[in-house]
Amino acid sequence: MISPTLLEEIRRDSFLKYMHKQVVKFDKYLDSTSNCKIGFKGLSLNPDDPTDAPNPVQYEVEYKHRWTKTYDNLILFQLYNLQWYYQLNPDKAPNYTMMVTLTGTHASPKTPRLGGLSHMAYLGKFHEAHRKAKDLLRKYLNTDKSLSILEGHPESGYVHAHNLYFLDKCPTEKTLGILTHHWNNTLGMGSKKRGMRVELKEPRDFKDIKSFIAYPMAYLGKTSIGDLPEWSKYDVIFNTCLWLAPRSKQFGGIGHRVRAFQPSRALSRIMRPHIQQNEYIHIETVISNKKLVEPTVLYQAPSYDVNFAAWMNLGGDEPDNLIGELHGY
Repeated sequence: MISPTLLEEIRRDSFLKYMHKQVVKFDKYLDSTSNCKIGFKGLSLNPDDPTDAPNPVQYEVEYKHRWTKTYDNLILFQLYNLQWYYQLNPDKAPNYTMMVTLTGTHASPKTPRLGGLSHMAYLGKFHEAHRKAKDLLRKYLNTDKSLSILEGHPESGYVHAHNLYFLDKCPTEKTLGILTHHWNNTLGMGSKKRGMRVELKEPRDFKDIKSFIAYPMAYLGKTSIGDLPEWSKYDVIFNTCLWLAPRSKQFGGIGHRVRAFQPSRALSRIMRPHIQQNEYIHIETVISNKKLVEPTVLYQAPSYDVNFAAWMNLGGDEPDNLIGELHGY
């Protein structure tokens, strides 16, 4: 998945080589999961006719995680869905958009005497500060509509954030001063050179908010599997850190999942419209890999024997009765 040339560059780089083993493990994860499929068996019920016999269904979907094309497409769908929502409801469109870029100052492992932090240690520090900063930003900007995107620095791989806020009122200079002071000084993250940068826009209509689609997609390209051939060695380090993050510190992580793309709950409700589905009795979930002969069972319902027998009797073992591949959207 990651080119051998790039892996060799990291191994030879005096600044990044301490991450080489973790990068190799991340590369193996990408390779192994690219061959995986998740299979589901179940019975679909007709909510309009409870007496109707259930239909046996079987789905097979791509094993989806942050570095799959399905995930990339899902994010793009959500962004365009949000744009479409505001085009259909212009009265609900924001009066202002505000892009807040949060960057921290830090010494690198090259300068340990200056308190240099490794990429993972800094990710842990940034993650906690970013959480507190978002809480204060929501409070002072008086909005529940925001979108946060993480990106690795193009010349180091250290994390920074781009937060987009939809506003009814333009913040005052005093408010911006409070927020900047909080990030730079209270949280001890920034400085005059690197800290909080603000870009305000006053769109005429939602079509005029070009940055809403363009900015997020540009930043997300650094974590998009579709753009993997364009990754630099620093992009590889940043993505490896995101992959390691949920592990405990003992095993190289920070003990927290770090989301590179995170809309607020208010935006999520708009971006992911509720889709009415038929009632469904879940029977079994398996994971298969092209390199393995037999799939691995991940889940079986407590009433598996009875439901599986019904699934078979209703024609579940006949290919013509199976629902084909489900693509995940």
